[in-house]
Amino acid sequence: MAIMKIPQPAAPLQNPNLFQIDGVAGQEVSSSAISIRCPHCRELGSFAKMTQAGFSYLKKTTQAVSVPFAATIRICPNQICRGLVLVIEQSGRALKIEPPQLLDFNANNLPSVCQETLKEAVACHAAGAYRAAAMMVRRLLEEICELNKAEGANLHNRLDALRSIIVLPQALFDAMGELKALGNDAAHIEAKAYDNIGREEAEDSIELAKEILKSLYQLQGLVERLQARKKGGSTST
Repeated sequence: MAIMKIPQPAAPLQNPNLFQIDGVAGQEVSSSAISIRCPHCRELGSFAKMTQAGFSYLKKTTQAVSVPFAATIRICPNQICRGLVLVIEQSGRALKIEPPQLLDFNANNLPSVCQETLKEAVACHAAGAYRAAAMMVRRLLEEICELNKAEGANLHNRLDALRSIIVLPQALFDAMGELKALGNDAAHIEAKAYDNIGREEAEDSIELAKEILKSLYQLQGLVERLQARKKGGSTST
């Protein structure tokens, strides 16, 4: 799931931090339930307010125009979670939440080392540390090579060796080579390779990592469950 983008006003905000108040504040505003992914349990749900109304405030643009926002405290509808979040919204639409919203991923059947690295990449992305998220994806590729005993002098060589060891769609192998986090130098990471990594690049890197892990460790589990279900069904008939 892609994280929501904040719509920009006609002119940039003087202070882009939506958690800071620039203008008059204090008026209560009504606000209905909103749909967000919980940062605690990662379940998508309709979050209701903990109080009857939201708290309105203003942010000033560079042209000295005041733009209205509202802050509400909401609770996860998942009865097991019941996590609290602070939501900054505008016209009933969530713009930013704290703790930050997380990209969703399935951790079933993943090696523990890969699961932890993917969690760290997702956490970095949620915190806006996009270059750190990309570095975690690079680390994840290193771990996949190590787990599958793909050897080489550098990561590029190890990824080439990986092609003859595991079965993946060719498009996934090609996509690995396009990651900015791998750098342009096959021998080491160049710092400049990370200069232009932003939210979308980090998100695409994580999505690629998810697809690789799904193909390697989760697809077979799905096939086995389907086969078991089919076998159980044929026995009952």
